[in-house]
Amino acid sequence: MQNILHQLRSGGDDQFQSIYTVVPWLEWPVAHLSWEERLAGFEQLPDPRIFKTHCLYEQTPGVDTVKIILTSRDPRDCCVSFYHHLLDMTDEARHRRGITAPESFDTYFDRWLSYGAWFRNVASWWPHINDDNVLWLRYEDLKADFPAALQRIGAFLGWTIPPESRSRILEYCSFSWMKAHAEKFIRTDDDGQPMFRPGGFIRKGVSGDYHSLLRPEHEQRILDKARQMLPPECLAFLGIG
Repeated sequence: MQNILHQLRSGGDDQFQSIYTVVPWLEWPVAHLSWEERLAGFEQLPDPRIFKTHCLYEQTPGVDTVKIILTSRDPRDCCVSFYHHLLDMTDEARHRRGITAPESFDTYFDRWLSYGAWFRNVASWWPHINDDNVLWLRYEDLKADFPAALQRIGAFLGWTIPPESRSRILEYCSFSWMKAHAEKFIRTDDDGQPMFRPGGFIRKGVSGDYHSLLRPEHEQRILDKARQMLPPECLAFLGIG
């Protein structure tokens, strides 16, 4: 979504060095900068400003004054994706953050499910799905018909997509283009070194890949927790009812 919004705003840009420069991660700390300096830098960015965040609704600044696009994904796919996310980090990046590589998938799974970040995030935003300034998109729908989703995003933001830039935007938002230019999307550490190994981070980009690792009991535990924390209408919207 970072890249989609940057490409829409720019009309198709393949020259940016890092997506995090053109679309900053709102809550990500930067070495040697205080939060006051970080916010002051944000104030200098030209409009329209775009930010990435993983915040809950309650943690997100400006929820009543900005437009928010949420992207959610099947929790079963998220579980497997984050497992590979941790494995694909460099040893140095994990060490700096006090992260240890999972000893096994089962050990990782128990920790992921107990922490419950996906469930808490979705639960915090669900009451606001019909807010005028909120657009909630499912990853699965983006994959199924991206051109239609692009039109929907543009309409929500009030951004016109010129015909001459549409093909560029579609190309630069494709998984194949992003995979081939992965260096533009991988975060770097404070020393400038990539946080992920080659081939990591932008890995498969498919839906339903959870079948590669989840056993039936894993899947059942995820769905049970979703039913405990989310209302039926939310489960139906997410396709996991």
